Amino acid sequence: MRMNRRCWVGCIGAVLGAVILVGCLPQPVPEAPTPPSAPTAQRAPAAAEMPTDLAMLDVLSRPTVARGYLTTPNELTRIARLARAGVEPYKTAVAAALDYAAKIHNKESLSVPDTIDIESGNSDDPAYLHLGAKYVYAWAVAYNLLKESESDRAQQYAQAAYNMVMEMPRRNTQVSGYQQNTRLNISIHIQNWVYAADLLSDWPVPASGTPFARSDDAQKLKAWLGAVIIRYPYNAAHIRVNNWGAWGRLTTAVIADYVGDGTPLYVQQVVKDARGAYQVDPDRPCDADGVKTCVTVDAGAMYADTIQLHFDVVDGKMYEFSAGSCDSSGSKSMLRADGGIPDELRRQFSCDVTDIADPDGPAAHYSLFANDAMVSLAELAWRRGDPSLYTHIDAATGRGALYRSAKFLLDNNIKFTRGSMLELVNRFYTYQSGVEQDAARLKDYRELLSMDLPGFLKRQDDWPEDAGWISFGTLTHGFVAAETLRPPPTVAPRKAAG
Repeated sequence: MRMNRRCWVGCIGAVLGAVILVGCLPQPVPEAPTPPSAPTAQRAPAAAEMPTDLAMLDVLSRPTVARGYLTTPNELTRIARLARAGVEPYKTAVAAALDYAAKIHNKESLSVPDTIDIESGNSDDPAYLHLGAKYVYAWAVAYNLLKESESDRAQQYAQAAYNMVMEMPRRNTQVSGYQQNTRLNISIHIQNWVYAADLLSDWPVPASGTPFARSDDAQKLKAWLGAVIIRYPYNAAHIRVNNWGAWGRLTTAVIADYVGDGTPLYVQQVVKDARGAYQVDPDRPCDADGVKTCVTVDAGAMYADTIQLHFDVVDGKMYEFSAGSCDSSGSKSMLRADGGIPDELRRQFSCDVTDIADPDGPAAHYSLFANDAMVSLAELAWRRGDPSLYTHIDAATGRGALYRSAKFLLDNNIKFTRGSMLELVNRFYTYQSGVEQDAARLKDYRELLSMDLPGFLKRQDDWPEDAGWISFGTLTHGFVAAETLRPPPTVAPRKAAG
C-alpha cells in the first residue's frame, strides 16, 4: 500500500570512551581530521568567508538537560551561527528548514485524534500523526536556530512545538489496538514528538518558567508514552524483521531512553518459540484498553535489549515466520554480506536477488526505508557513547554492516526520494575514516565515501534534505571541508535497574 506520494510502506554498543557530563564532547576519542580522499558536503570557504571558530567547542559544551537524538540545542546554536556567517552547507540548510517551518506555521491546525486507529489503506490518517511528526520537529528545530538572532519568532515556534508535543498527552489520546498500520505508523512517526520535546528541554515553560525537561508537562508526556504508546513499537521490534521491526526498534529505544525511570513502561510479554521467533505471551497481551494485562520493563534494560535486537536481526539470528517473510520461504531474514536486505527486496523481486533492477520501485523504497530507521538507531547509540551499530559486521558471515547496506543502495543507483540517511552516513564514516584501525573496514568506508554522498543527492535533486522520515539531515549532519569532525555530544545510556 502507499504511505504517501513519495514512500512505499508494506503491509506493512564497542564504546567510544568514558561517558561525560551532558552537553560535553567525549574526550577519550581522538579527533579525526577529514581524510584528504574523503568527499565532503561543500567546498571549504575562502579565508575571507571563514568564521574565526568553526568548531565552537564553547557552544557545544554549554550546560543542557537535553539528551540528544539526531541533534541537540547546542549543536543547532552552532549551526545557526555558521549559517549567519555565510558558511555552506549551513546557510542553505538553515534557510530551507526555516522556510519549511514558516510555511507550516500558517496552516490550519491539525485535528487531534481521541484514538489512533489506522485501517488498512488509510495510512495517512490521522494527519496529526504523519504530518504532525514533521511539524513538531520543524518548529523545535526552528526555535533553536532563531533563539539568538530572532527571539520573538523563536518563541512563537517554541510555543507551537510545545503545544503540539502536549496535545495528545493532555487529551490522553488512546490507541485502538495492534492493527498492522496502527503499529507501523506509531513506530515510524511518534519518535519525532520525543525529538521535539528533547529540543525544548531547556526552554522555560511560560506558565512556570521551569525548563520543559523538568516540568510537570514533561512528566505527563512520559507517562502517556509509557502507559499508552510504547507497547506498539515494542511489539513491532520483536515480532517483525523487516522495516517494521527497524522502526519499532528505533522508537522503542528512543522512548525508553527519554522516559528513563520517570514512569513505568507497559508492554506485552514476548517469548521465543521453538523455532526462535518471538511470540506474544497470551497471558500478558497488554490489551489496548489499559495496563492490567501488561508487564513493565525497566527503561535501561529495554534500551539495551533493543540495541541487541538490532544485531540479532541484521546478523540473521532473529526469525519471523509470517506469510511472505524470507524465513518462512526457505531463505534467511538478515542484512546480507553484500548489503542487501532480503525482506525488503522480496517486496518486488525474490529474497535472494543480488541487485535492484528498478531504481524507483518497491524494493528500492522499502530498502531505503529500513535503512532510514537503522541509521537513526546507530546515531542514537553513538550519542550514548557506542559507535558499534555503525561499525558492526559479523566476523563469521560478513552480515550486518550498515555501511555495506548504504553502498548497496548507491551501487544500484536507487532513486533517493529522501536522503537524510546518506547525510548521517557521510558524517559518521568521514569521521571514522580518520580513526579506524581495522584495514578491511577502512577500505569499505573509503569506497563508500568515494561515491560523494551529498553529491549523489544533489544529482538526484534531493538536497538539501528537508522534512521526511529523517528530517533536515543536511542541516544536522552536513559539514564543510575545513572542519575537523568530532563525535557528537554524548550522554550515558540509561542504566538497567539492579
